[in-house]
Amino acid sequence: MTPAHSLRARLTAWYALNLTVVLVALGALLYGVVRHQLLVHHDGELRHAAAAAAAVLASEPDCERLTEAQVAALDRLGHVVLFHEAEAQGRVFYRSADSEPLPVPPADPLPAVDGAFRTLDSAKGLVRAFSLPYRAHSGRRGVIHVLESLGDVVAPLASLRLALLVMGPIAILVSAVGGYWLVGRTLARVDEITRLAREIEADNLGRRLPEPGAEDEVGRLVATFNQMIGRLDASFDAMRRFTADASHELRTPLAHMRAAIDVTLSRPREAADYEAALRTVGLDVDRLRGIVGDLLVLASADAGRIAMERQPVRLDVLAAEVVESFQAAAAERGVALDLGPAAVVTVLGDERWLRQLLANLIGNALKFSVAPTASGAPLVVVSVAAGTDGAEITVADSGPGFPDDALPHVFDRFYRADTVRSAVEGSGLGLAIAAWIATAHGGSIVAANRPGGGAECRVLLRQTGTPT
Repeated sequence: MTPAHSLRARLTAWYALNLTVVLVALGALLYGVVRHQLLVHHDGELRHAAAAAAAVLASEPDCERLTEAQVAALDRLGHVVLFHEAEAQGRVFYRSADSEPLPVPPADPLPAVDGAFRTLDSAKGLVRAFSLPYRAHSGRRGVIHVLESLGDVVAPLASLRLALLVMGPIAILVSAVGGYWLVGRTLARVDEITRLAREIEADNLGRRLPEPGAEDEVGRLVATFNQMIGRLDASFDAMRRFTADASHELRTPLAHMRAAIDVTLSRPREAADYEAALRTVGLDVDRLRGIVGDLLVLASADAGRIAMERQPVRLDVLAAEVVESFQAAAAERGVALDLGPAAVVTVLGDERWLRQLLANLIGNALKFSVAPTASGAPLVVVSVAAGTDGAEITVADSGPGFPDDALPHVFDRFYRADTVRSAVEGSGLGLAIAAWIATAHGGSIVAANRPGGGAECRVLLRQTGTPT
């Protein structure tokens, strides 16, 4: 990038251009106001002199031949010029001595009844004239011109023009230089931030840009960069953990399959032994297929390729159907699976994924409800409630519960606490998928430990009602 096209040069040029426009406009306005005020400075005196001259003329029947008393009175007024406009063809019949070098204003057009002001150019400079029409008692029409030289105006106006023409460019130049320096000083901090940001890569996302210590735009930019780097760091950590956990989950069944195959092929065996080995391999294949399927679901969800349909779903009916479908699996594990209180409530959502949500929560609860309760067999209860905020689904079990430090992470992918719950077979993706389904429906999901023992997961779905 050449200096002429740099941000610093463009900002300075834009600043200088705006300042030039502002100074030109202000200078023109100032000059116009001062010139106007100087020109109209004598207007009151001129109007008063014209009225006095009209009173002098009105003292006689006709004004073509002024009496000595009228001439004396007019001489005392100053620059007065009188002439007939029509009958005497504009003949000037009186001029005061001081008005000789001043121009006579044109008689046409006839000024308004209350008079008119004009500024005239002459060899002696600017002249301010006030013209007032009159009609003598004899009917003659004439115009009274009262003149005042504005020689004392020219010099101040010339000085003002010179000051504006000299000081304006100087002010623009000084401001442009100061703006260029100030922009350079500000952008130097941005250049430093850019240099440091280039040094931060995927392997050192723990670094942060130094805080400038000022709550300005650059400070907010640095804070935003640091927050972004923090989110990237967390995302990279999550991706690394996800990759490591996925590799571990996939490697375990593959290792079981490899071991079963090697042991089976180590020596000749009976058909029943081969059949048992194939069953073992088949179970591991099913586990791999489940893990891969869950990973594909989460990958598609992250990419936004799964569209949720919004249709009315009877949540109480859906819960009853899912509970019924798990009765055989619960009986096989010796767990009592019951449908608790189920309010009649309809939500707007995708029935397929809401069914998957319930299935994942119930399947997770059945895995951990292995210890006998004080009242007998382990118990899993599914309930549906309606409230002002929406519909709530609760799946409670009688298992060991969650460790307190694990509660914030139970919906993380592949997360498995180092407790009795971690000894149960599973990929660690079921609750993560359940959390995604709840969020995709505009809801939320939380996990908690029950006061009497065991754990529960509560899902709040706020989109209740019927579609419009």
